[in-house]
Amino acid sequence: MKSNLKKLVIAIGLLALVAAFAACNRDDAPAGGDAANYPTRDITVVVPWGAGGGTDLTVRSLAAQMEGELGTNMPILNMGGAGGSIGLQDVYDSPRDGYRILGTSMSAIATVEVMGLADVPFASWHVWNSAFTPNAIVVPGDSPFQTLQDLIDAMAASPNTITMGSAGPGSSGHVGGVVFTESAGVTFRHIPYEGGNPAILATLGGEVDFNAQLLSEVIDHIRSGDLRALATLSDQPIEIDVPGGSSIVIPSAGSYVAELGSWLPLGGSFGIMAPVDTPDNIVAAIDTAYAAAVASAEFAEFAADRGKVVVGMNRTQSAAYVAGVASRVGWTLWDSGAAPVDPASLGIPRP
Repeated sequence: MKSNLKKLVIAIGLLALVAAFAACNRDDAPAGGDAANYPTRDITVVVPWGAGGGTDLTVRSLAAQMEGELGTNMPILNMGGAGGSIGLQDVYDSPRDGYRILGTSMSAIATVEVMGLADVPFASWHVWNSAFTPNAIVVPGDSPFQTLQDLIDAMAASPNTITMGSAGPGSSGHVGGVVFTESAGVTFRHIPYEGGNPAILATLGGEVDFNAQLLSEVIDHIRSGDLRALATLSDQPIEIDVPGGSSIVIPSAGSYVAELGSWLPLGGSFGIMAPVDTPDNIVAAIDTAYAAAVASAEFAEFAADRGKVVVGMNRTQSAAYVAGVASRVGWTLWDSGAAPVDPASLGIPRP
């Protein structure tokens, strides 16, 4: 696939490195149980969204590569609902034995508190951030909107009327839509669904006017022509191959909305999480398996095909990245009126 996506890693890496000095891993987590023998049975990975979305697909690929290193199966359990908080709470309330871990997006754990969905701070998790993909602003293939400017003009003409589907409040698609429209000075009517795939199906069926889901989730529909990509929240145009040997160049939304510049690239980062008080031996085993998985040719091939970039952040880098997302996105959601909880009350600094 012809794409400049790899360049997006630079911006992500800078954010992680700058914040990494202020973040650290919880290496003092208590050891106990049968951690020394971990794992002795299957490890369930709870994905708090429906099957087929960007989170689900990434976590499935990552888990498949981790299985060989851990010597056990890692079945995926989709547990959607309440903006990803049901599955998140399920894992957080489970025993700290390493046999039930979370697979979700960085924005989901970073914003769950400000969205009032769960009382679980993002610092409560060990995080392994594996891959990134930008948001893509798409409309049905037969939509009258031919360019991003057409969509912006329609929203400006009819405030709070043009509909956007997403995987739910605080999801990557919702955040992308809020940032895009806030920057453009327009508004939309939000229609939440129980996951990225249902939101995409709603767009394909014309239930909503557009969505800002992730490129990895909509790339096949763009290739087929069933969805039209108006722009991505990359900081540069992205070229993707399509059947027949041709390609489509998707412009950056920044070329239409200059105010987006400081936000770009914006999208979704995905990986796995375990509560910080998980025993050290278990965390170390996950560390090793994760490092092998993100370095594998299989995971790289999956990422390239799905419009993703392998970032492979370790826990220190991932913690710093999530803290940055919590600050930037949390405050944007609050300032726009989309979040019910003041980030300041949670000790989240304004960026």
